[in-house]
This record gives sequence, structure tokens and C-alpha cells, in this order.
Amino acid sequence: MRLVGFAAGVCAVLALAGCSEAVDGQPEASGAPLTKEQLFDPCTVSDSVLQAAGLDPASKDDNPFSVPRAEWKGCAWRGDGHFIGMNSTTYTMQEFRANDYFHDFKDINVQGRPAMQYLLGTRTPANQCGIIFDTSQGRITVTASKFIDDKSSTDPCMLVNNAVPNFVEILPK
Repeated sequence: MRLVGFAAGVCAVLALAGCSEAVDGQPEASGAPLTKEQLFDPCTVSDSVLQAAGLDPASKDDNPFSVPRAEWKGCAWRGDGHFIGMNSTTYTMQEFRANDYFHDFKDINVQGRPAMQYLLGTRTPANQCGIIFDTSQGRITVTASKFIDDKSSTDPCMLVNNAVPNFVEILPK
């Protein structure tokens, strides 16, 4: 189980590595800077929501960054052949778009909520895909990361798009 937690942490850190670089501008939502304490806490997602998304609540990794990060809160869980990470951040949508680690942005709608889908990293084919929502408690990302040894042709965007509708009801507006 410890290996699973370690792998989830590594995947989450890799998925967010692009945001560890210095970014110009002030983190803000609705014009006012947010603090980490004001961010949505992804670790509060209920077991029933996680199970509906096909995730194992017992696999929860509540320290996916390995070190404290002032601009992020996050948790990750294991699914069948992949991890789903949910994070909230003070970074803006514009800062996400400006970061080269994130690419192939696509505006989408999830159960009436505007969102943006994107790929992470430089692997071809991609093994990580995320969906980000702009909320009153920061930007909230849901990211699917295939297991590092997964050689399947499963599209990580299909994985995140299948999981994310289960989270929409619990996301702040």
C-alpha cells in the first residue's frame, strides 16, 4: 500500500511540475487574492463520490506534493490502471494557459459547468489529462494519470471525462 501512495504522490507531483516554476502575476479569483486557507479542500470528497467515480477511497493520498505548497491543496486516489488527483490552486486560468507544461486546451462544459480540458507534460501519447474549473474557492483541477507502467492505449482524457461528472455537484460555484 505504501508503494501505491508513493506512486500517487509521484504522479501528482509530475502532473503539477509545470506550476512549480515562477509565474508572473498575482494569484487571484474574482480580482481578490486567495490564500491557501480559502481554497477548496479536495481531501473532503466523500467516499460515496469517490466510489461513483470508480476510485478506491482507501487509497487516498493526502500529501501528493510531498512538500507543503503555498498555492495548492490536493488529494489523489487510485482507480483501475490510473490515479485521479483533485487539486485546488490560487493560480489563475490565464497562468495555466501561459504555462508550457499544460497544452492542447479545449473549452468544455460538464453538466452545465464551464471548464477547460488540457494535456500535461511532453509524453506522446499523453498519459495525463486534466479538467479545470474556475470557482470561488480557487481553480479546481481533476487530473487522470495513467500508471507509469501502463502501456495500454487508454486515453487519459477519457478517464478524466468519465470521472469528473461525479465531482461537479460538490464543487463550489
